[in-house]
Amino acid sequence: MDNTNTGKEALFSPGCEPVVDDEERRRLLWLMAEYFRTIGCTDLKARLPGFMPPPILSGTIEDHRPDFTCRQSDSARTPIILEIVTPGMVEDPTTENRWSLLSSAAKLYNAELHFVVPKWAPRGAVDPVLKRRLARMELTANRVWTV
Repeated sequence: MDNTNTGKEALFSPGCEPVVDDEERRRLLWLMAEYFRTIGCTDLKARLPGFMPPPILSGTIEDHRPDFTCRQSDSARTPIILEIVTPGMVEDPTTENRWSLLSSAAKLYNAELHFVVPKWAPRGAVDPVLKRRLARMELTANRVWTV
């Protein structure tokens, strides 16, 4: 019997891998997916097992898949694009291209761009660091959640 496909590829649906591998991101994403489901949002897509993954966004340099997307229960069914940011990611230069693409997609689709950070980290609060970084990149988030 050939056991070459016993790794994570067999366990998780395509599109989930990077989030599922990171326990902190996965925990925050589960929390937000349940929150948005509870308040009546529809068309929930998440990079989690059991969910349909969000579609890949095509960028000029790289393509990226949002962590989570849904539609709000308002009359316009406003879309939300949500990104989970862990303390290790907040100053990571490789996130710049990803966040710029998510911001552009939010503008294109009249969506809200939300970021989620942990409430506490060993090095202190993450949200002010994220907000300063987004300002330096000239990106605007509709909301930064601390959970």
